[in-house]
Parts: sequence; structure tokens; C-alpha cells
Amino acid sequence: MNESGVARSVSVSDGRMAIEGLSTRYVQDAARRFRLSASGLRFVGGFESRDGRLEESRRFLAEATVVDGGLRRAGREGEAGTIALTLRPLSQAGEQPRLLLMLGCRDEGGASQPFAEAFLAPAVFAALEADMQVGLAQDISLSATTSLWMREEDRGRAQGEPLDWYLGLDADGRSAQPARGFIETIEWRPRERPVAIETAPTSDPAPAPVHETEDDWPETAAEQLGKINWSFRLLLLMLAFLLIIVAMK
Repeated sequence: MNESGVARSVSVSDGRMAIEGLSTRYVQDAARRFRLSASGLRFVGGFESRDGRLEESRRFLAEATVVDGGLRRAGREGEAGTIALTLRPLSQAGEQPRLLLMLGCRDEGGASQPFAEAFLAPAVFAALEADMQVGLAQDISLSATTSLWMREEDRGRAQGEPLDWYLGLDADGRSAQPARGFIETIEWRPRERPVAIETAPTSDPAPAPVHETEDDWPETAAEQLGKINWSFRLLLLMLAFLLIIVAMK
């Protein structure tokens, strides 16, 4: 998203933004949700001096992308790509805290870097910090209603279809105008890890099971005693026959 270029006049009328030299008109849609998905969530602590006061600067950083679409600068078709996401706690929260979102571009090293800053209620920030410490918050996603623009011809796209979002231009026609909004949902989850699939070893196949037969079974003491008794009975029967034969002679 290169900010350089010839300045062009910008006008907003009847909810449409027009840029000098472009036939495209841009509109806003409060019913459409802007969605971000981020990974690599990491915590950064510290302090900073602001207006002569020392303030704690606790925040989460992540790299985010637009879900089913991209973030662009109105009048330029160069896509932003990865968005630097920062999540901060609100210093004060009312009885009905709102989660706020700001989107824009900042110049870094001669290039324009898109960014998104989410401001969370202290209770939400504390819950995110607690879950991250135990590994339950590594990927994060959020949806919000914002003041971002879209091309007028894309307004009728169905939910879920790819949609490009645009940052407006300031009155000078050069600088990207920040967009603001309210976060409707925010979710986090641990990173999904691939499941290892175990395969059976192929080098040494397991030996085939040995099926025993009745002849292989060891004889019990009762079976052996039964065989001895039967042999003794045969011997007695043979002696009896011999005595009968002797008596007949």
C-alpha cells in the first residue's frame, strides 16, 4: 500500500466517497462484519512515558489477515497483505464496556505498513492473558463493524463471499484515513497440531500365532493315573484267563 502518488481531491456525498479521476464509488455498510484472523500471539510488557507520566504498556502482538478478503487503500489496488495486530487493555471501563478497533497505515522504512489496534476491556484482556499462559490462546479471531469502505458494486455480495475493504483518504488525497469500529466478537484458541499417524513396522514381521492341538497339551495327573489303572485292569484280566486255562487242563 504505497502512499506516494499525485494528490487527488476526495469528496463524500450521500454516503458515497468519490476520488478524482476514478469512476469507482465507495460506500459503507454497517451491517457487514469485518473479520480478522491472527496467529503467533505473543505478550509484550513494559512502561512508557506519556505526557510526563509513567504508564504501563502491556499488549499482545500478532500477525493478522482479513478473512475472505483484503485490506486496501481507496484509489489504489495494492493489497496490504499481513496486518500488524496489537491488543491493548482499556485504561478505564464503564459499566457497559465496548471493545474498540482502529485500522490504518503507518510509514515504516519508506513503505506503508497496515496495522490494527484492538482495545479490550480489562476483564477480557486478563482472561486472554491467563489463557495464553497455559497455552490456550495462540490463534485469535475477531469480527467488527467499522467505518471501512467497499466498492459500491460489491455491496450486494452475499455473506461469506470474498470482499475487499478500503481505507478512505484524507482531504489531501494522499494519506490513508484511519477507520474505527466496535468489536462484536473475539475468540481465541490453542494452535491445532497435526496428529501423528503410527504405522506398523515392516522390517521384522511378527511371528504367526502357534495353534496348539490336543496332542500337544500336557497330560494331567488324573489322566496319567487313569491310564495306569486301565493297564493294571488289563493285567488282572490276562491272569484270570491264564488261571482258567490252567484249571481246564
